Amino acid sequence: MFFNGTGFRRTPTGVVFPPYFKINNKELFQFGILPSHIARPQMLKHYWNTALRNLIRHKRFTIINMIGLSISMAVFLALTNYVGYQLSYDKFYPGGDRIYRVDYFEYQQGQPVLQSARTHDRTALLMHAYAPQVEAVTRVYNEKAYIFTEDVRIVDQNMLYVDSSFLKVFPLKLISGSADQSLTPPSSVMISQSQARVYFGDADPMGKILYFNERLPFTVTGVFEDIPANTSLEFDFLLSWSTMPYYGWISRDGDFNAPWTFTYVKLKDHVTDIGAIDRELTEMANKHITTLEKRGHTARYALSAYEDLHTSAGALSGEAKPAISKTILFALISLAIFIVVAAWINYVNLSLARSLERADEIGVRKVFGASRSAISGQFLLEAVVLSSVTFGLGAGLYLLFSGPFANLLFTNIAFRPTEPTTWALYFAGFVTGTTLIAFYPALFISRYKPALILKNKLSIGRGKANVLQHSLMVFQLFLAVAIIGITLIAGRQLRFMRNFDSGFNTSHTITLRAPASTNSDSLRRSRYRSFRNDVMQHSAFRSGTASMNIPGQEIRFHDEDIHAVGSSNIKKQSFWVMWIDEGYQETFGLTLLGGRNFQESETGLTCMINETAARALGYDNPTDAVNTSIMNAAHDKATIIGVWKDYHHESVHKPVDPIVFYHRHPNEYGYYTFYVQSRQGEYLQNLQTLWHKHYPNDPFIYYFMDRFFGEQFQADELFARLLNLFSIISIAVASLGLFGMASLAMVKRTKEIGVRKVLGASVWNILVMLSKTYIRLIVISCVLAFPLAYYLTRQWLQTFAYKIDVQVWMIVLPGVIVLVATLATIAGQSIQAAMANPAKSLKDQ
Repeated sequence: MFFNGTGFRRTPTGVVFPPYFKINNKELFQFGILPSHIARPQMLKHYWNTALRNLIRHKRFTIINMIGLSISMAVFLALTNYVGYQLSYDKFYPGGDRIYRVDYFEYQQGQPVLQSARTHDRTALLMHAYAPQVEAVTRVYNEKAYIFTEDVRIVDQNMLYVDSSFLKVFPLKLISGSADQSLTPPSSVMISQSQARVYFGDADPMGKILYFNERLPFTVTGVFEDIPANTSLEFDFLLSWSTMPYYGWISRDGDFNAPWTFTYVKLKDHVTDIGAIDRELTEMANKHITTLEKRGHTARYALSAYEDLHTSAGALSGEAKPAISKTILFALISLAIFIVVAAWINYVNLSLARSLERADEIGVRKVFGASRSAISGQFLLEAVVLSSVTFGLGAGLYLLFSGPFANLLFTNIAFRPTEPTTWALYFAGFVTGTTLIAFYPALFISRYKPALILKNKLSIGRGKANVLQHSLMVFQLFLAVAIIGITLIAGRQLRFMRNFDSGFNTSHTITLRAPASTNSDSLRRSRYRSFRNDVMQHSAFRSGTASMNIPGQEIRFHDEDIHAVGSSNIKKQSFWVMWIDEGYQETFGLTLLGGRNFQESETGLTCMINETAARALGYDNPTDAVNTSIMNAAHDKATIIGVWKDYHHESVHKPVDPIVFYHRHPNEYGYYTFYVQSRQGEYLQNLQTLWHKHYPNDPFIYYFMDRFFGEQFQADELFARLLNLFSIISIAVASLGLFGMASLAMVKRTKEIGVRKVLGASVWNILVMLSKTYIRLIVISCVLAFPLAYYLTRQWLQTFAYKIDVQVWMIVLPGVIVLVATLATIAGQSIQAAMANPAKSLKDQ
């Protein structure tokens, strides 16, 4: 052998050199021969330069890795920050873990008939008597208000009527005012710091007057720091609860007629048995709500942790703000992790593929005595460099597109971490994760035998290594197929909801917020009729109506004690209650099943009901309810003059509720709706001109009914949008992985392809051979993904009262999409390998 002879010398690592072979310390170090403690500065500098040089030299693999890792990092940042923001809701109050909301439930024969986030206003007054574990309790009633001074007028302000104990439950940071006294007197209001500047500028707001709605005066008695946006209970104005009994709106002692107010409690320290409090409050409900027995109902109170309300999945009526399901947040986090893991899997496969191209380099290093740890360290340093650069690119992409991402989520909040420690943790986690993932290819590559490398007989990807690569690829494809399947079904359900026949007219309908400044005006109704008559003079309008609520909006009024008069069904039941006028039927295009519509001048107390209400009253044929009577909680007897066909006042998430419609002009806010015969360009301008003529002190606020009603599907559309986005990303990331795996396979099978071509295999035969592996992986992925997609979508669809049927093709189609994407991804490389000259691949054989 070359090294045989005398005078040969051996290095500390065991490599033998002839006496005439000169090599300096730097060169020894470069081959990994000198121990690291001898030339550590040289080691770091050399490894760093070598890592950069190798990344630049192998541009294709570097670019693919950078694209996959940077996109995955951007998606991970976007989703984790969004989920983190949602999970941070209501976490800013001191002692927030002791704050609970009291929820109310009613049952008939064990089945829930009412599940409400609101309670009766007397509940809070009896709280301490039945639940001594409670430290403080407050009632809360939320409204959107028109609030103004002589100079500033703003509508839709978030205000709350609250007890004087509110600040004991929700301790705010006060700038001025007293936590004990500011909310005690009637007609007192505390305002946020930002709104104080809006209405009063730099002047001291204490003692100033603010006017609410119909010019009710309130005196500013305190100013508090603005609460964060991530709150379930939004408010800028706190009005004293004592105002309502002062004006005679409610009883000072409260009652148990209907659940209409929120009740929040703060528990004493160290109270852990929430179930005991639930039982005590349930005892109170069944003792004091005397109408339960008449209705054949039972009731239950239950405490819900305030800090968990925003992520609660319970569909309670009367929520102050829509919640987001923890299931959706978990799904988003899972998607974020999947995207990163998929990019890491791609990195592993691409690194293995690239290692064959670097086999000569590794062989030379090993011949000159480089240790496995030295070679592994080189590859790990490359992973650190690559992950550091891609983190910067990913963070840049995230910051660049955080605005569009916020628009995608129907919000104007850019979810950006601002703390340097947060960015540092993201960076450390991503780089550490990528480095740890890189251990496998680094250790695998360091095991290459120099003899096989130098003889060009190196072969990788057999046995356990091959199984691992295929398993990782199956995992990627499995999740891609599952996500695409879920996305397809979610999209079809969303289209189904949007195209679902709601039973009323949404197109060509415009709604105005009724004037708040005339709520208590005795001429309110006549002013509306004058306004409506002027509007109807315009040829674009066909009909108009005034109503307390409009479709797409939860009905706020509820009567628990309605029953049919003179019927065998004497049980009192819960009905939703609306006040409307005679134009409601024509404007919204409702179908009259029997009886007649309201007239402009109704004599006596009359009402109309929907089909569901008729059945709840005991009529198998809804039209049999016409000309019968009902009795309500106030013991008023009303004659049913007509029955409307059911329409969906809210989204198809919920079944149709029983509704009673009374003929009355809404004396609290409400809405004016007009049916527009044609979209004439000037009709909106004419409507606004007439509005300012009749209501000069009220702003002109309008909604197009189709858009307003569609806002109910915002959470579902958000879910579908995110799924669409991540379906595309998952296909892209999986395609990058397939590209890497195909590159590795082509390199490994170069000689096999050459032999087959020499033996007469055609290009088509070679393509079929190369594609079999990927088709097999896709089939395995589909077998695993189809049941998961079916199960998850079935569970999600259970949240809808009306839903699509999941058909076989919806589950199978994602597999076809992934198959086509896979074949398209590997087609170029397969064709190149199949058409290569076999003489080049077999020259060493």
